[in-house]
Amino acid sequence: MSWKNILKTHCGGSNEKMDCGCAKCREKTNKALIGNQKRIDVAKPKGKITRADFDKLRDEKKAMKSDAQIEKEILAEIKKEGGALGMKNLKAIAPPKELKRILDAMKRKKLIFMHKDGDIYTHSPR
Repeated sequence: MSWKNILKTHCGGSNEKMDCGCAKCREKTNKALIGNQKRIDVAKPKGKITRADFDKLRDEKKAMKSDAQIEKEILAEIKKEGGALGMKNLKAIAPPKELKRILDAMKRKKLIFMHKDGDIYTHSPR
């Protein structure tokens, strides 16, 4: 049986929507969140995903810096320090996981070079 048929027959074959208010519809729509759906329920955690949850997630995403912005800030910080710096100078730019991911990408693009002791350079260390 397809989902289309299931949705049509939820109220004895009527073509009403799932929010008609009958006991059968309430049972189907008021199930607990499963899996990673709990991560979405952030605005007002009450076991339901609402528009407010999606609005809050969208606002958080807009507030995050893009990779290009973070790269520019890293390069500016290295230039400000004279072409070389340690990781402690970059802690304020982005969260550690995000910073590591972007630094690895910059290494692959050969924008930065890493010294064996952990220092970061804009030129190849000798």
